[in-house]
Formats: sequence, C-alpha cells, structure tokens
Amino acid sequence: MNRQSNLIGQVSRVSILLLIMLWSYAFFIKLADFNLYRVQMQDQPFPTVFNTILIYTLFPVEGLTALLLILNKQIAGLWLSILLLLVFTWYILIITLHYFPDTPCSCGGFISKMSWKNHLWFNLGLIAINGFCLSVQLQKRKEVKRQSIP
Repeated sequence: MNRQSNLIGQVSRVSILLLIMLWSYAFFIKLADFNLYRVQMQDQPFPTVFNTILIYTLFPVEGLTALLLILNKQIAGLWLSILLLLVFTWYILIITLHYFPDTPCSCGGFISKMSWKNHLWFNLGLIAINGFCLSVQLQKRKEVKRQSIP
C-alpha cells in the first residue's frame, strides 16, 4: 500500500468515526429527553400522522446508522447516513427558502443552536465527508473483489 492510499484510509477512518459520533449523539440526545423531542416533532409543519411516524422512526434509524458504522458494516451505514443527511438537508434548504411559516428545530443539543443557514453548511460538509467515505469504502470493496479473482 502506498503512502497516499494509507493517508486516504486514515482520513476515511477518522471521518467514519465523526459520523458515528454524529449519529450516536443524535440518537442519545433525543432518547435522553424524549418528551422534548416528541413535542418538537409534533410542531413540525407536516400532517400529524406523518409527525407521529417520524417521532418513532427517526431516532431509531439514526441509532441504526451509528450501529452499522460501529459494527463494520460501513457501506450500509454510509448509504443510510447519506440518505438521512440528504433528506435533512433538503428540509433545511426549503426552510431557508421560507417555504414553511414556522419551522422549529428538533435536532437537539448543539445542532439546534445553529442558524438554519449554518445548519445547511454543516450538513453540506457532512454530505461531502460521507460521500468521501463511501467512495473509499466502495473502492476498497472493488479492490478486494479484484484480488479474489484467480
């Protein structure tokens, strides 16, 4: 393995650790104060039934994402992570375009203290990190398959 690919691998591992921390934090901050999270989600500008579905599916999916990354299921975890990030970023984008009259943040913790514009930039950065990690993991998979062919 050359020096450049070793550096890319190290950056990818650190980046995956960052994503594990993000999704673990998102999961546990909502779990720690579930009543606050539930109230914030009920205030989202969606139909009540959709908000209820989100309340009980969103934070478990965040936890599952962290778990997949922890359990060395990086590709599945990274795909789920980028899907979540894209959906959240789309929502933040329509908020910054003033599509909804009132938009409470149910992110929890330090993330909920960000302005919507900063939150958008934060998410775009995470999408870039996630995309980098995903491309590294897919390249690794391709190399392993290539080496296993006699």
